[in-house]
Amino acid sequence: MGLNPKALGLTVGILAGGVWLVFMGVSLLTGFLDQTVQGVGALHPAFSYSWTGLLWMVALHLVAGFIWGYIIGWTYNRFNK
Repeated sequence: MGLNPKALGLTVGILAGGVWLVFMGVSLLTGFLDQTVQGVGALHPAFSYSWTGLLWMVALHLVAGFIWGYIIGWTYNRFNK
């Protein structure tokens, strides 16, 4: 039995984007963990600690999560034969 790479990619992408949406949204609204979010965000290209930056990070993680999930699913299926 194999993994569905598309489904795994969508799942990982949605989870990764959702985590950034929640953590950075809460941080922008309340200031809670703002230094942590800014520190981790600094590792990403074109990061800014703003609402526009939030949208950028969510989009970036949706795409990157999908790609990583797809690669993991495809690789698993390839070596599981």
